[in-house]
Amino acid sequence: MKFEELWDILVKGLSETKQFQSLSQTNKFQAKYSGGRIHITTQNSVWTIERSVMHEIWNKALTLDENLRFKHFSYNQNIRTLSFILALMRDFVGQNKME
Repeated sequence: MKFEELWDILVKGLSETKQFQSLSQTNKFQAKYSGGRIHITTQNSVWTIERSVMHEIWNKALTLDENLRFKHFSYNQNIRTLSFILALMRDFVGQNKME
């Protein structure tokens, strides 16, 4: 799967609000695509994920071993939405190979 495919799936799949769980499986969040961004809602906050930021994380994930891709400690980026991005990638990429 290439990034463009993932983004298209996210745009279509998040046209309505959907519930997800963080990578640690302890926190739930909602995601919805609107206005060119993914909007994340947690119990306490609202965040937005820009396409460019998600693409940056995708590119970093491609350089990592498959066993480390969805572990937040594998990334040096100081991005507040990193755990949400990784959870969405994990759920939408699934068993597909990332390219």
